[in-house]
Amino acid sequence: MTNIFIVVIALVAFFLIIQKYIIGSSKNDEYVYRSKKSVQTSSETAFFNALKTALGDKGVALAKPNMTTVLTPAPTKTKKKWAAAVNKIARYHFDFVVCDPRTMEVRCVIAFDDGQPLDKSKVEREKLLIKLCKQANIPLIGASVKHSYQVGRLKRLLATHIDLIEPDKEVRFCKKCGSPMVIKLANQGEFKGRRFFTCSRQPMCTYTENYNVVFDEEA
Repeated sequence: MTNIFIVVIALVAFFLIIQKYIIGSSKNDEYVYRSKKSVQTSSETAFFNALKTALGDKGVALAKPNMTTVLTPAPTKTKKKWAAAVNKIARYHFDFVVCDPRTMEVRCVIAFDDGQPLDKSKVEREKLLIKLCKQANIPLIGASVKHSYQVGRLKRLLATHIDLIEPDKEVRFCKKCGSPMVIKLANQGEFKGRRFFTCSRQPMCTYTENYNVVFDEEA
């Protein structure tokens, strides 16, 4: 009986110590936080502004979204394994993501090269980025800090993945004969269902052009 009483006293003392020095101390800890002022570097901000200008109302640009906002693991045998897959990417973010403005469906991911030298962590992140986008079938575009202000270049990069053309305003002329071009829909072959520009003088002139080719304004 005495031994049981001693064990109980020891356990009570142990829990009191745990509560006072471990649990109690964590409750009393106070952390002070401060604003970063800007969530982007100046080069990232310049690129983001150019990206929004290039997209207009055709797309929505997201800056630095967490990877778990865009990706989710495929179903696994156990919840524990699924949670582990989530945690693996939770500490990473995408530089920029472009979404459809109507559905917010992801159209492409943009990896922004800030011009800084490569280090081990940066290389590992790039490898993971390429692997994840390939698995999820999300187009990955590389953009450089050197092109931060070049809206025309960004339009050309994005045109394959998001529709930047307004048919009512688009005026295009054949590069072979100079005649006006018209928009048609492919009804067979590999590109069935896709729109394209073709010369209005067909069949006299057979020149065609990708519907989503976007030219610089000065061109």
